[in-house]
Amino acid sequence: MPGCRPQGAYRRETVQLIPDTVGKTAHLRSDFKLEGYESMPLIGWAVIVIFEEDALPRMTVEPVVEDDCHGSIALGDLEEEVGPLTLLEIL
Repeated sequence: MPGCRPQGAYRRETVQLIPDTVGKTAHLRSDFKLEGYESMPLIGWAVIVIFEEDALPRMTVEPVVEDDCHGSIALGDLEEEVGPLTLLEIL
């Protein structure tokens, strides 16, 4: 999940996006104090497979948000683009 990155060599693969039309909002905090990331529309969920060196692959589910610059993007992928983000709550 956000803020937790595996040590060593790894890669992330988004294997499925699942739309969510419940109208929720992800409330975030940028560890680099970037503006515009405090509140983002939650538009779905992403199934992510993480491949780590010398370990079995693991799966996780992450929120997908709508970003003005990146479009629909899984929260972990957005972190890789803009820096560490902390998911505070989903309302």
